[in-house]
Amino acid sequence: MTDTVSGVLLKILKKHGIRHVFGLPAAQLGLVMDGAGRDPWFTYMTTRHEEAAGHMAHAVAKTTDSMAVCFGTVGPGCTNMVPGVAAAYADNVPLLALTPDNQSYLIEPNRDLLQSAQQLKLYSAITKWNACVRQPQRAPELVERALHLARTGRPGPVHLDIPCDIGAAPCTHDLDSIPSIGLPRPAPSDPELAGLVDLVRGAVRPVLVAGGGVVRSGATEQFRELVHRTGFAAITTCNGYGVVPADAPSYLGGAGVLGGRGLVRALQEADLIVAVGCKFSSFMPVNKPPAYPVPAGQKIVQIDIDHEALGKNAPLALGLVADARACLEALNTALGRSPTRAAAGWLKAMLEEKRHYRAEVEAIADATFTPGTGLLNEAAIARAVSRLVPDDAILVFDGGQAMEWSHTFMQPSHPQRFVFNPGMGHLGMGQPFANGAKAAHPDRPVVLITGDGAMGCTVQELETAARYGLNTITVIMNDSYWGMYRPLGEMLANDNFGTRLTQVDFSQVARGFGCLGERVTRLEDLPGAFGRAREAGRPAVIDVICDFTPHPMDGFWPQVVLAGINFMPAGG
Repeated sequence: MTDTVSGVLLKILKKHGIRHVFGLPAAQLGLVMDGAGRDPWFTYMTTRHEEAAGHMAHAVAKTTDSMAVCFGTVGPGCTNMVPGVAAAYADNVPLLALTPDNQSYLIEPNRDLLQSAQQLKLYSAITKWNACVRQPQRAPELVERALHLARTGRPGPVHLDIPCDIGAAPCTHDLDSIPSIGLPRPAPSDPELAGLVDLVRGAVRPVLVAGGGVVRSGATEQFRELVHRTGFAAITTCNGYGVVPADAPSYLGGAGVLGGRGLVRALQEADLIVAVGCKFSSFMPVNKPPAYPVPAGQKIVQIDIDHEALGKNAPLALGLVADARACLEALNTALGRSPTRAAAGWLKAMLEEKRHYRAEVEAIADATFTPGTGLLNEAAIARAVSRLVPDDAILVFDGGQAMEWSHTFMQPSHPQRFVFNPGMGHLGMGQPFANGAKAAHPDRPVVLITGDGAMGCTVQELETAARYGLNTITVIMNDSYWGMYRPLGEMLANDNFGTRLTQVDFSQVARGFGCLGERVTRLEDLPGAFGRAREAGRPAVIDVICDFTPHPMDGFWPQVVLAGINFMPAGG
């Protein structure tokens, strides 16, 4: 059968069950857009900015077992999409980034044409694999290879650059003749499994860590079985949220350091840490000297499908290259019902530390207002929203101070119900993430918690939500600051540090985009506003006026991210 390269691309996407295509109009990808727009198989949506297309594709992959496509035009469209693709790369999330290019005979060597860019080189740094389709007949092979690599090993984004003449060129193909390559699930060898079992049985103060790899491999039930079988202390990373139910008896918290002092103390006192699908990111207080070194005698086991991840961020007693589900199934079988040496008294002390921390943050929320200003505090807002969000909702947290309080009070008990980008953690990902999650789950509530600074970065994507009927609920903690940087300006006693923002009335902005917009200044008005947002049948924005509220774990970030930097030199 003969089709265009663009047509073959769409047929292969359908073959792999990929439905979602997001981007900004691109003349050079006109045939892809035309085909996706006409075919009811695809959920095809155009955004207001290419970065948002990347974030929407990211959210689809995080909340489903599939992946999505993002695209932008040649040159500036390609460069605009970089933050969205880079965020997926940092989070190990699969997506296919498509960029068109100028005619194939003009790009090598580059002729400096209008809007031209070194697209292949640019994306090579932020994708697992990328290629330029230079011959039409190789298109089926390259598309299949891209989709396979995106989802195997440590998942991640892949990129195909398609010159516009190649996209329109005829391509003879037979999809049935191109074999679909299965996803490998490597298991530990018998000696490796025996070594792991010995460490687990011999531990006195063990901690189990569930990372995003547990979710991606479909190993939630296997991890929960291990927690139940052993009774060990358990924590989850940002990407592993929901793997362990929030009410599980031995659960110490999630999101690394934002889980609180019980979680931090447990990781520092543990004699064994077994991390599954976790890369020990900046959120994890493990091997972050000088404040969080690995204690003498502590043993760390890392189980990851990517051999390059082993030992990258923490010294290991044992590293296993294995699929999370295959390894956990083998470990549960090998352990059987045999007892371990784990000390129940130590776990009880860690849970007591967790309760003390919870009492501390609840007291901050109980205060409701910030002393001296009379404005709502962010802890009170986050807790109030957590009580309004339905159990089946997908939660989206943007970067910034709002993220810290949201993590503290909102803890999903099921995986793929929480969307955040801990790899990059940048501001502005929130609204496009919410749009992507709603596109993938039109029948489920999607609630975004963000700040005024972050919302200003991608506020235009409210129009995307309104245009496609994506009735997300966006709650903005509007404190008129770049909140996470405000303490540094105060420490330096610099009123012109650049963290103060003009207070924007986002309720009016939302109405301008065709959304429901409400402004809230009193906590008792929030339930009513939230209820109206749920019933609106269109995107809704609740703009809550508040004041910056320091988080109890704020001190962690300077110790880890800014370790060794002295902002107050002698005599300064």
